[in-house]
Amino acid sequence: MKKITVLLFLAFVLIIFGGTIGVEERSDGIYVITKFMEYKIGYDGNIHEIYRTLEGRRKVFTYSNDGFDITSVSTPSYKWNGLKSSDNKYSEITLTFNYEFAEKTYHFEEGPNYTFDVYIKASTSVEISIPRVGYPQDDRIRNNIFVSYYNKGDYISIIKFTGKTAGQNKVVGTNVRFLAYIGPYKKTLIKSAFEEDYTTISEMLKTVPGVGSWYDPIKYGLAYFFSWINNFTKNFGLTIIIFTIIVRLILYPLYHAQTKSMIKMRKIQPQIEVIKKKYKDPQKQQQELLKIYRENKINPASGCLMALIQLPIFIVLYQVIRYFQEEFAFSGSFLIWKDLTAGGFSANWIFLVIQIVAGYFLALIMSQDSRTAWQSILMSVFFPFLFIGFPSGVFLYYTTNTLIQLATTYYIYKKYKIKGITQRELWGLPNKG
Repeated sequence: MKKITVLLFLAFVLIIFGGTIGVEERSDGIYVITKFMEYKIGYDGNIHEIYRTLEGRRKVFTYSNDGFDITSVSTPSYKWNGLKSSDNKYSEITLTFNYEFAEKTYHFEEGPNYTFDVYIKASTSVEISIPRVGYPQDDRIRNNIFVSYYNKGDYISIIKFTGKTAGQNKVVGTNVRFLAYIGPYKKTLIKSAFEEDYTTISEMLKTVPGVGSWYDPIKYGLAYFFSWINNFTKNFGLTIIIFTIIVRLILYPLYHAQTKSMIKMRKIQPQIEVIKKKYKDPQKQQQELLKIYRENKINPASGCLMALIQLPIFIVLYQVIRYFQEEFAFSGSFLIWKDLTAGGFSANWIFLVIQIVAGYFLALIMSQDSRTAWQSILMSVFFPFLFIGFPSGVFLYYTTNTLIQLATTYYIYKKYKIKGITQRELWGLPNKG
């Protein structure tokens, strides 16, 4: 009964998540294309190129006699097979190369990670080279784990293997297995792939120059908080919304102070205009302006300061949302979105409409005249188009932020009895009555 249950569960997983790996035999090699990666394997049986395809196509690995090469072997024959889902897509692929004295097998299985397996069986001992993404002097090898890091692209190669080491990136044996992670440097994905060896890997990475960034403690602290929320919601779309609301609530005092400063400046704007017209001498004009600021207890720089404090926080929050894109693709649907890694107009047009409508009402609330309002509206139309190609999960975060900003701005302006302009004023129509 247990076996039947497991088989049924696997079948369900394959139906829901499977069918995203493609295989293409081209003149220059065999291409294995997963949800996030593209692997070019030459007809010599070696990995020649690896590209990350999420948010654009970027090269992660270039062959330099280090694509799981086997020494002293003949040109191989090959075959491949896969567990097919539909539309010539597979949930897993096995690609085998048969040499005169050895057999090399690659196994790719779809999931929110960047791992694949390599198995080599040989009748005599052979030497195999491990793929590097960085520079040889930065390679690390310990306890049958190899690490190579490329800091300019933030890519990493982590290979766990059986067999004996024979140099900086060489392994010798007759029956050798590799578990390879070649992709972006993401601690949570690496820990998931190498849970038992994560402590060792972390210690190795501490000795590699350029690994990580100064804001990693903040980013990963927020990432773990995001994961904690997702453990309750079991849905990344809902998690993004809740996460954004919680963080915006925490940051509300800063936004309130920024908006309050803007309101005070807005109230004394008529007086400022009078002074600018009355005093042409810049020094005298500045003295009179400072006098008004003191009388009204206003620090003109406070609004900008609050905005500057919030900016790096929002950049880190944005990075946290992007961090989970791989898991978005395998987390199930959210409302009408089946895949939160999808981008483009067809996936994000609803967010685009919401952004434009929210920007329209923000302009009415915050503007004093129709000219300023139209400038704000045009900006609210222009900026969302810059994000239209982004994954839907990132656009969901951006849209949730905008809606929260609209709600808080409306509340603060109403609290301080500050009125914007009406729709009739915006469109240049005469007021009723």
